[in-house]
Amino acid sequence: MSRHHPFEPYVEVARTWLDQLSTSLDLPPSEQPRALHALRAGLHAIRDRLPAAEAVDLGAQLPTLIRGVYYEGWTLRNDPGLIRDRAAMIARVKRELAPDPRLAPTDALRAVIQLLVEHVSPGEIQDVLATLPRSIATLWHELSTPPAEHRAPTASRGQGITRRTGYSR
Repeated sequence: MSRHHPFEPYVEVARTWLDQLSTSLDLPPSEQPRALHALRAGLHAIRDRLPAAEAVDLGAQLPTLIRGVYYEGWTLRNDPGLIRDRAAMIARVKRELAPDPRLAPTDALRAVIQLLVEHVSPGEIQDVLATLPRSIATLWHELSTPPAEHRAPTASRGQGITRRTGYSR
């Protein structure tokens, strides 16, 4: 009987998200810290544009460790009005990526949006888009390539349902 650390499932799901993001950004496995940096920058730009209630709703659908990155530095005083258009959204990502000029802000934002579209429920993505100004919602659509189908997960006998975030229950 092997002993697993209780955090292992959370780490595995976070690793899967980072692997997908690394692939989207054409980063080798050795550059996972850069992928995490891009994830943080993209998530923070999206989070900081959302009204507080919608930011919390989106955060609730993120895997546990990714949720920690998402909420890092967030307060209820964050003003979504500071990011009014696509230029401000990209500038927000660029500001957080500043220590790493090799990551393009648009590429980082695109990779994070694609990750969210793949893993977050379609209803929540629609709720997020409904709160964004038209120019940012248009940018979101331009940067995302949603999967052809969003099927609800199904369970077979003896197996748990796998949530979009990757955890089994």
